[in-house]
Amino acid sequence: MGNRKSPNSIRTFTKAGFIITYYRKNGNIEEYTTLYRTNDINELKEAIADLAYLLSKQGKYGTYDFARIYMIKDQYIGKIAGGGLGAALGYTLGGLGGLVLGTLGGILLGELVDVELGETFIGVMAWPIELKY
Repeated sequence: MGNRKSPNSIRTFTKAGFIITYYRKNGNIEEYTTLYRTNDINELKEAIADLAYLLSKQGKYGTYDFARIYMIKDQYIGKIAGGGLGAALGYTLGGLGGLVLGTLGGILLGELVDVELGETFIGVMAWPIELKY
């Protein structure tokens, strides 16, 4: 959260090492869905604290649900099935060009399925720091 006139924090997230996949602004509330590549929960918590520090310098703050943490397992079943099905359907409908586009589209949709099926909820992290000026 922050005041209405403050710019979005996309650059701040990338500076802290997060990869943004979704962004939405509703009034003075900004909502982000990001990825952080690590297997160490302590490293992730440290990155969230660094992010909170950078955001607080911009006049922004969070609440009790500042970060909802999910772990995503690496899976390949959806990508393989999606790529194969997309290739077969694309070749049937569009020849060689359809084969290439169907394969790429199937792999992307398979990735989304893999993420949804391999997602495990870890917990919620509140706003980690309070800075007094």
